[in-house]
Amino acid sequence: MPDRAWKAEERAVARLLAGARCPANSGGRVDVIGPGIVAQVKHVRTCSLARLEAIAVEMAALGQQHGGAGVVMVKRRAGRGQPTPRLIIMTDRVWRHLARPPLNPGQPSIAQHHKEQ
Repeated sequence: MPDRAWKAEERAVARLLAGARCPANSGGRVDVIGPGIVAQVKHVRTCSLARLEAIAVEMAALGQQHGGAGVVMVKRRAGRGQPTPRLIIMTDRVWRHLARPPLNPGQPSIAQHHKEQ
């Protein structure tokens, strides 16, 4: 059986999130589950903004059900030998959940660093 590009992308995302792939035949909407995060992986030539928005909203709800964050990991298929960056799509609510204040309150924020320059 040939190794499909989308399967390889799901494995790469699982490594990135320190998680594991969900079996494709499980019928679920989640492709990867990691510590505190669930993700749906898209490896596509095109995808509309409206479609990404709908998936991000769905993943946010599923992430909340799993007690963490839900994101969409998108990699555009530009063709053989044409590398593209992986994008992480999430709702602003998920961002606020992930961007909690740092554990070290003495560490300057990006805004403080910018003011000092």
